[in-house]
Amino acid sequence: MNMKEQWTRFWNRVPPGERSRLSSALPTPVTDEGAWRSLSGRAHDHNFAAVQEQYADALSAWRRNPLAWRITAITSDYILGDHILISSPLRNLRSFIAEFWNHPKNRLDNRLEAMCDELTRAGDLFVLLFRNQQDGMSYIRFVTKDRIQRIETAPNDWETEIAYYETQDMGEPLRWQSAHTAKGDESAVMLHYAINRPLGALLGESDLSSMLPWLLRYARMLEDRVRLHWAVRSFLWMVTVPGNRIREKQQQYAVPPESGSVVIKDEGETWQAVAPDLHASDAQADLKAVRGMIDAGSGYPPHWRGEAADANLATATAMQAPTERHLARRQQYFLFILQDIIYYAYQRAAQSGRLPTLRTTDYARLFTIQAPDISRTDNESLARAAKLLAETFDTLVRQFPDSDTLARLLLDMTFKASGNPLPDDLLDKIMAEANPQ
Repeated sequence: MNMKEQWTRFWNRVPPGERSRLSSALPTPVTDEGAWRSLSGRAHDHNFAAVQEQYADALSAWRRNPLAWRITAITSDYILGDHILISSPLRNLRSFIAEFWNHPKNRLDNRLEAMCDELTRAGDLFVLLFRNQQDGMSYIRFVTKDRIQRIETAPNDWETEIAYYETQDMGEPLRWQSAHTAKGDESAVMLHYAINRPLGALLGESDLSSMLPWLLRYARMLEDRVRLHWAVRSFLWMVTVPGNRIREKQQQYAVPPESGSVVIKDEGETWQAVAPDLHASDAQADLKAVRGMIDAGSGYPPHWRGEAADANLATATAMQAPTERHLARRQQYFLFILQDIIYYAYQRAAQSGRLPTLRTTDYARLFTIQAPDISRTDNESLARAAKLLAETFDTLVRQFPDSDTLARLLLDMTFKASGNPLPDDLLDKIMAEANPQ
């Protein structure tokens, strides 16, 4: 609860007759409006206090709520899969990637899961590259989102980030220069990546942000149900006796009989156990509705978290399609993050004179990536489609055996149907090799 909410709650408790007296005694209205500024100074970004609160809430939910933990884990499992391998057709860059990736102070294979989890929880990833002045190698470290106090941008372009200010336990904030605007002599630079970022904002949003209220409600509802079901095991004995024996029986049963005891009674004494009736089935629809809100926020179908319900193979397959598209986009962005980190680490090594500078920023030419497939069933569908197209195209080629234009077009369409489109220069090379003149 922020300061404004606390003040509102206090003010609502003040009797109406006292409010006018208190208002006249206060020199200015008490509010936290304007007390905090956003990290970038832009209206669409949260202020520093709200960023800290959201980050803490998401981290706490991940630690304590099994649904939040599982949603985050599923995202990382699909994006990272079995293994991610990044290399390059350029010899110098290829050697640097292997050294940087496996360096004892980096060991990126062991960091990928934590990086992906943090990006999902926080919505932002702040990466530091510390350069060793002796060999130019960069060591990767991280700053959590809740410690970033302010982001400095270019005066005429708010998307160009210049520096980041990290809160310190004592003293002024620590300033980290952005790798995009660094001059080359800095010992460390910072890179910033964001997901779920509203247009006009510098900071992203956590994947859990829209689910946090519903995760909290669901946890409270379940906790209440557990407590009530624990209480339902308690019961009372209602003993009915003639009116002239009430006092006698009260003294006799002042201490209830222990379990397994044998009580001898006459026909004038009746016993009845009374327990609370919770109507537990009435809560089923409410709990399911809250789970539906959580599933809508995560984008994951219910059977991914183990709730099969009335889903069958056909409905489960249809439900997965939007989720897999979302995960494919997220994987593409995470792979860009890794390429971007490697690019700036290499360029900083080149600035130290150890390596030649890269003359292009086209990551498609600089890097080759082997990443896990989000949906392995797509491979079967694509292979089947490519096979059917190839058989159809074979008939067309036989009818027009001398048309190189048709052959090239069909070759292009076949690779596109297989999910692996080829660039034009590679298609031209294949055609040239197939028809040497």
